[in-house]
Amino acid sequence: MKSFSLLSPLAVAILLVGCTTVSPLVKETQDNIGTGNYEAALESAELAIEENPTNGLGQYYKAVALGSIGQETDQVAARRGYYADALSTMEEAKSLFDALEDRPDEADNTDNVLRSIWADEHNSAVEILTVDSIAASYEDPNQVAVDHLLNATKLAPDSVISHSVLSSAYYRTGDIASATNAYETVMDLIPTPEADDYNYMINLFLASQRFEDARDLATEAQSTFPDDERFIQYLADSYLQTGETDKAIEIVEDLIASDPTNPQYRLVLGTQVYQTVTELTDQISEMYVELYDQSQALSGLSGDAKTEAEAALAELQEEADALEAEIEGYTDLAIEQVTRATELDPTSSNTFNILGVIYQNKSALYFEKRNNTADYDLADEYDAQAREVLDLARVAYEKATELDGDNPEYWQSLFQIYTTLNMPEKAQEAMEKAGI
Repeated sequence: MKSFSLLSPLAVAILLVGCTTVSPLVKETQDNIGTGNYEAALESAELAIEENPTNGLGQYYKAVALGSIGQETDQVAARRGYYADALSTMEEAKSLFDALEDRPDEADNTDNVLRSIWADEHNSAVEILTVDSIAASYEDPNQVAVDHLLNATKLAPDSVISHSVLSSAYYRTGDIASATNAYETVMDLIPTPEADDYNYMINLFLASQRFEDARDLATEAQSTFPDDERFIQYLADSYLQTGETDKAIEIVEDLIASDPTNPQYRLVLGTQVYQTVTELTDQISEMYVELYDQSQALSGLSGDAKTEAEAALAELQEEADALEAEIEGYTDLAIEQVTRATELDPTSSNTFNILGVIYQNKSALYFEKRNNTADYDLADEYDAQAREVLDLARVAYEKATELDGDNPEYWQSLFQIYTTLNMPEKAQEAMEKAGI
């Protein structure tokens, strides 16, 4: 985070005092500012304005006094009112100076006065956010940083850097909505946003569940940076978040059709589709437990009660079968696309790892079905299917470790698989490399 070094506001304000003939009230204001008596300076400045409303010097020194009072206010958040008044007063001074043929030296110094106070507020926030020893002196350092930055943006509403750091500070406090709003201001102020600006803004929109805004900005970003796959993924994700899975798939499939040898498009499609699978898996897991409980309860029923329970069980089984078919379809599509991505780019350990994750989770579903059935033969069948799929996960993870043998997460996944597949020597090796 960038900090700034400017002259102190007092030095800036009185830098040119004495170069212009001024009224006694303005001179009194200058003297009070020079001695640090800012309340008295404010009073004399207001009298100077009453005496001559068209002379910008009264407004100028009133702004200086207001800014200085703000700086001397101990409670950081309480400074904002003074700063807001200082800014509006200085704008009035500028307007009055512009109407004069014979402009005083102060007319060329209006921006510097408040900018110097802005720099102090901005730098104070940066120090809190970046220096642990300074942060430790506050009970709630992130909120204090936010207050400093709100002061800074009050003094310099067009400061891209302060609004940007404010967004980060808000994010640290957990206030995602305010972090999003702050960075929207950044995007409005930047003439030409970079890819990283789009990336950060879209992530904030997604985090704050503003999915349509994320979609619109991802579309704009994808058009501006067509080679950046992140924005395709965000665009698809925005549709997934609103339940429009088919639209998300369609978007990436169109890209694949235009460039079928692009492994990133395949990987994006596979991972986006699999996000839907993980959500559906939570639903089917609950159904398996309910199916097991209902089937076990049948033995204690008879007559109409049993008939009704059997009908309810059959209905739930039908729902589970339909959901299983949906999960299987999406999983197969994800596996197909990620497998194709590994073929197009066999050097990507991450892609092989993702393929392993998909297979491992598919295997886990079979194990869950095994654990929630009272039919021993069916349980054995599910167990065999689970292990067969888990072996495919093993192959994918092993390929990932061949490409990146220093990644402990890959080895930890292999340790789990080797243990389940009863491969103790391999499990021991994987455990050591995972650092478990």
